[in-house]
Amino acid sequence: MASIRERRRANGTLSFAVLWRDPDTRRQASLTYDDQRDALVAKQLIEAAGGRAVEAARIAEAVRAAGPTVAELVSEHIDLLTAVGPDTRSHYRYQLNHHITPMLGALPVKGLTYRHIAGWVQAMSEKDLAPKTVANVHGLLSASLTTGVRLGYRTDNPCAGVDLPKSQSIRDEMKVLTREEFSLLLGRIPAFYQPLVLTLVATGLRWGEATALTAGDVNLNSRPATLRVTKAWKRDAERRWYVGPPKTKRARRTVSLPDDMIDVLMPLIAQKDPDELLFTNTHGGQLSSSRFWTTTWTPALDAAVNPRCSDGTLDPDARRLTKRPRVHDLRHTHASWMIAEGTDLFVLQRRLGHESITTTTDTYSHLLPDQQNAAAQAAGRSLRGLTVA
Repeated sequence: MASIRERRRANGTLSFAVLWRDPDTRRQASLTYDDQRDALVAKQLIEAAGGRAVEAARIAEAVRAAGPTVAELVSEHIDLLTAVGPDTRSHYRYQLNHHITPMLGALPVKGLTYRHIAGWVQAMSEKDLAPKTVANVHGLLSASLTTGVRLGYRTDNPCAGVDLPKSQSIRDEMKVLTREEFSLLLGRIPAFYQPLVLTLVATGLRWGEATALTAGDVNLNSRPATLRVTKAWKRDAERRWYVGPPKTKRARRTVSLPDDMIDVLMPLIAQKDPDELLFTNTHGGQLSSSRFWTTTWTPALDAAVNPRCSDGTLDPDARRLTKRPRVHDLRHTHASWMIAEGTDLFVLQRRLGHESITTTTDTYSHLLPDQQNAAAQAAGRSLRGLTVA
């Protein structure tokens, strides 16, 4: 849409004119620069802004003014973070390099506008990035621009008000198991890993929390028995595993155990020192989620979904699992069972280690049977006396 024309002045120096046609007035507009790189940046900004002259003055000023580029600002923001671990910092740099820099990285922070952000979000969506990924990357850029405001690089945050693509509701994505369905799946899990799977569904712990538990974290002598969550598996900047603090401050918590879990965990704890991992792989080391998924979880799902006879043929009379849940769905299943038994959402928030009650209500409020029944009854009262024509 825009083009750059090189011109030689009478004194022999070069200038670079950015030419485009304003879509509103249909008139040709131009901005002139002494540096070709400035002209290229201005061309990108003008095209991303749709060529509207109302933004041209701001773009011209931004390109000529001193200040960081978007990539430089986001990198500075990541460096200034004080409450994240090396794994999170590394992940943010991945997002910067793969999703922000290619389209926005070279643009000056002062020249960034709402249209640039909206166009960038749309471009990410067109690349079939998941709505959650788009929201996460947008969140990183928005937080970086807020840092830019604090550092005086600009006076506002152009990410504000940009509509993000709608995500499927978590209640449509989660696969909650009934007790019968869980029993079908558990029966296909090798005996060595059944205590872990039972602990996940009995406590709602995250995988990284459960597999970082040590024998000393479990107290089977208290009433009720409890386990203490104080750590989780993390990755460092080189993507190497280490045991660090859990996801958030709220994730540090004590979780009560049902009495049935005492008999499940007692044999494990009896043979371990307090600082030994409670759940390990068959060699006694860290239990990898990807390896567990490949070698244990997926085969168990396959066997539960398509049960077979001893000769390898499908068993038409066997009960079959009709869902293919993720390991993380055991956490959702736990929450569902707790709500069905009347557990208050504030209690569930603490049990699951959610930082905010909003996370709990947004994720699980649709499972509240009393509220659903009350809503149905209210709708019924509203319709009472009405007839269909």
